[in-house]
Amino acid sequence: MRKTHVNASLYRLIYCSRNVIGRVMPGATVDDELRTILAVARRRNKSDGITGALLFTASGFAQVLEGPRETVEVTFERITADPRHAGVTVLSFTPTERRSFPDWSMAFTAQAAKGKPDPLEHLLADATFAGPRATTGSDVLRLLEKVVQREDAWIAA
Repeated sequence: MRKTHVNASLYRLIYCSRNVIGRVMPGATVDDELRTILAVARRRNKSDGITGALLFTASGFAQVLEGPRETVEVTFERITADPRHAGVTVLSFTPTERRSFPDWSMAFTAQAAKGKPDPLEHLLADATFAGPRATTGSDVLRLLEKVVQREDAWIAA
């Protein structure tokens, strides 16, 4: 049997949350807030050695953060305290062998097109996240990895 060596210092956290920008920040536009989120995340992540990707849809956010465990935990604590998110739920937090987004301090894509299925809608429909979920951390990771391969859909980090 072959053993897989996992880098104990490299972790991947995958979470989802509901977007509440319009409700908790009257007058704030989603576009302006997303620009602010990305600018701050990219600056901090680059200096902290974190990589990842963020998906924004009408329902909310799904994000992958990769880096040293303590740094990822501190970053996630800031995210959970951010009033633009609600129902922040960890889908996965595990050691990993390699980064899925090694070239991105924070890759980003948004699905704002009307009439297209929202990949997060079913995940975020239950505010308590009780019961089985149709989407797992692995599902979110595969979705973001697939989208990052279509570079035209991404804003460069």
